[in-house]
Order: sequence, then C-alpha cells, then structure tokens
Amino acid sequence: MGTPTNRTPVRVARGSTTALNTGLSDIQEGEIVWDTTTNKLKVKEGSALEESNQAADATKAPLASPTFTGTVAIPNVANLETAVVANTAKVTNATHTGDVTGATALTIANDAVTTVKIANDAVTAAKLDVAYAPLAAPALTGTATAVNLTLSGDLTVNGTMTTIDTDNLVVDDPLIYLARNNAANTLDIGIYGKYIDNSAPEYTGMFRDQTDSKWKLFDSLEVIPTTTVNTSGTGYTAATLVVGTLEDSKGDVRKIPRNDRGDNSYTLVASDAGKHVAFQATANNAKTLTINASVFDTGDAVTVVNHSAFIVTIAVGAGMTLYNSADGTTPTALAGRGMATFLFWDDDICYSSGAGLS
Repeated sequence: MGTPTNRTPVRVARGSTTALNTGLSDIQEGEIVWDTTTNKLKVKEGSALEESNQAADATKAPLASPTFTGTVAIPNVANLETAVVANTAKVTNATHTGDVTGATALTIANDAVTTVKIANDAVTAAKLDVAYAPLAAPALTGTATAVNLTLSGDLTVNGTMTTIDTDNLVVDDPLIYLARNNAANTLDIGIYGKYIDNSAPEYTGMFRDQTDSKWKLFDSLEVIPTTTVNTSGTGYTAATLVVGTLEDSKGDVRKIPRNDRGDNSYTLVASDAGKHVAFQATANNAKTLTINASVFDTGDAVTVVNHSAFIVTIAVGAGMTLYNSADGTTPTALAGRGMATFLFWDDDICYSSGAGLS
C-alpha cells in the first residue's frame, strides 16, 4: 500500500524525567510521552507517568544476576577473559575454551577438578606460579618428604650415605649383595654394629678380610670400620662364636669321620687328613696300608684303625720316610685291634704313634 499524501503525523511530548514530571498537569490522561532520561515510552495514569513493561518471558534470563542451567556456551572468549580479570564472571557449569587468566586468586571447591576434566598436557609449569614435578620421570631437588611411599618399580639411590631410620627392616631378597664396586679386592666385606661399653661406643661384627680372604668375627673395636676393619685398632678382639653343631669340609668338627675300607688294601689320599681309615681284614698280612710322599701337607694327620683280629701290613712309597715315635724305626705292621695316628711333618716325613705298631 502506498504512503497516503494527506497523512497527519502522530506527535508525542518528549523531555527529561524532571521536565515531564514538572509539566505533568499539562499532559492528558492516557497520553503517551517519551522520557529522554530513561529512553522509554511512558503513559500518564492518574497523577503519575507509568512505564510500559513487557511481560516477563520464562525462557529468558534477566540481565541482572541471571541464573543459568545446563551448559553455557560463550562464543567470545575475549569477553570472558575480561570478565575474569575484572572478577565479574560468576557462572555455573560453564564451558570455556582458550586460557582463563585473572589478577587475583582463583578459588576452586574441594574435589572440583579431576583428571577427566583436564586435557592432556593442559597444565604445565609455565602456567603455574611455582615449579611442580611432572608425573612422568620427575626430577626432584632438595629434600623430598612423604609419609608413606610405595614403589612398583626399581629404586636407585645415588650418594655416599643412605640412612634408614626404622625399627624393623623386612627384605624379600634372600641374598644381600655387598661391595659391588670392589674391583681390586681392596675392601673388607661384612656387617657390623655398635654397642655401648662403659659409656663408650664399641663395634662388633663379621667380615671377610681382604688381606687373607678369611672370614672373621670381631668384638670390642673402638674405631668405627670404614672400607676395612682395622684388626690392629684399639680394642680389636676375636669374638666368641657359640653354635650347636659346627661343620667343615669333612663334617662335624667334634667327630673324626671314618673311611671304611673293609677287607681291602688301601693307599692314603689327601682327603683322608682329619679322618680315621678302618680295615676289617680276614687274614694276617693279606691287606696293605700304603703311605706315599708328596700327598699330605705339614700338620695333616690320619688315624688308622684295624677293626679285626688280623695283622695289616704297612708299606711306604718311594721318597717317603716313616718313623715309629716309640723307637725311631719304620713300622711295617699294625696288629689286630691296633690303632695308630700318622702325623705328617711335611710332605715326605711322617711320624706314627699308637697301639699295635711294629
């Protein structure tokens, strides 16, 4: 429809809130005016100018103190950053993209931030006001303190001293490896402990002496061991060992092991040292005990028992000298039920003593 040429424009009074209220008596009942102060249309109702308000929409949020539900999407992150800096952004269940910064501290409720709410690598040391160690392969400095620590992998400790303040030490490994860097056999290997005697500390322990490769027990040492135990140190004493049964390579040291040869001739061997060799002959001079040179060392001793009623012949090999300590002769027989000990002066001289030697 075209614009009529004979139209009459509608005119309304306009003015500031003060001016309109001052001239209120000149305004007709129901007349519409424009308030230039509030930029709103108003209608005179009785003795006042009333605003023309639109009914509230339940699906819309008011500008003042809105309360949102669900997820709030903010397309203009720059505006959000400005609001955070000004401490005016206060929303619930908001979804943010980009960086969120602020001039004051950000308060987060307990348990509000979980791992599923933080993207991988989103929080870095550069974004924090202090240095934090990463979860993967952290490199810590200074002293790390913890109440309880559980490790699922290996623990490597570098340093010159490891101190463990604990009442009980429990280790699954059945063998403890010591002196790992003892490349040139210059370290003693063992364990020691401290005790107090007359108000002074003393040390006791067990170790392998690197000077002679022997294991030793010590007590009363007044000098704390370092890489070696000072066997010439003040108070050093060989400690007492109390055991039930003590064995060496031959067996119980309180017994003399037997090598039973029965009704057979036999030549002594080095492993017979510290044992008794038994014969059970069935005829006189039918069986022979032979002793050769260069078999035994100085101090070795062998006991021979003739557990029969018959004579056993004694023979010596080339280069071997055998003495009967009773008369200096060379014995050639051991009578029935006789017993004699053969003590080696060195590898080719032997002394014998006992009952039944002749």
